[in-house]
Amino acid sequence: MTGKEVNEPQRNWQEETVVFHVGPEEETRRARKVLREVFQALQEKGYDPISQLVGYLLSGDPTYITSHAGARQLVRTVERDELLEELLHAFIKQEQAG
Repeated sequence: MTGKEVNEPQRNWQEETVVFHVGPEEETRRARKVLREVFQALQEKGYDPISQLVGYLLSGDPTYITSHAGARQLVRTVERDELLEELLHAFIKQEQAG
């Protein structure tokens, strides 16, 4: 065998676009709430919240997030892609309004 699955279709990855389906509104609200609380906890401890959140989102390493006010545990209750989705949604909404 060549390592490919027998039923796996041949794809031209340079031309195809994969569709990502956004989760329900409840997940978005939860991600927004988590981001707010984690952001506040990072500020309270004197960290740059943007830098710390970027570090966490890129690496998945929760030690970028302070344990103050339960923020480290809280951020792990939401998938990183959901947090990114909420950040992009907020950015686009602000851009369209301004």
